[in-house]
Amino acid sequence: MKVHTKRAGVIAVAAGAAVVAIGATVIATAADPVAPEVVGATPAEAGHENQGKYTAGDYVLTVHELNDDGEGMGTTIGPHTAYYSKTLHGTGSWTPTVIKFSAGRDSDAPTVFTYPVPGPGKGVDCVASGTEAAPQVRCETKVSGRP
Repeated sequence: MKVHTKRAGVIAVAAGAAVVAIGATVIATAADPVAPEVVGATPAEAGHENQGKYTAGDYVLTVHELNDDGEGMGTTIGPHTAYYSKTLHGTGSWTPTVIKFSAGRDSDAPTVFTYPVPGPGKGVDCVASGTEAAPQVRCETKVSGRP
């Protein structure tokens, strides 16, 4: 019996170490909250260059365009709705640097995805999918459609 008890203890310790290692990977990923910029292969839609296009999935999506101080503008988008932001590159003295997304109407809802604001002459196209309980957002930087 003592041999089996020692084996069970060793197995439990090994399993615990594996869980800690996986948890450390998740925490390390969460430490860098801004997703890398992805450049889309297709240009921005005509008439929407330099804008943000945000499309909600099956749930309400809240989008915040924020500067380095966390100040900015937020918009709540209904399910299956697209919204075009003309403030993606700022308004005079305010310039956003990051786009943050949360699921639901709560302004204090946790951020589920962040994406860097692209440079001048570029727009962004972001699409939400999944569910409110397990939201997913994918963004692509779009270059101007003009030659």
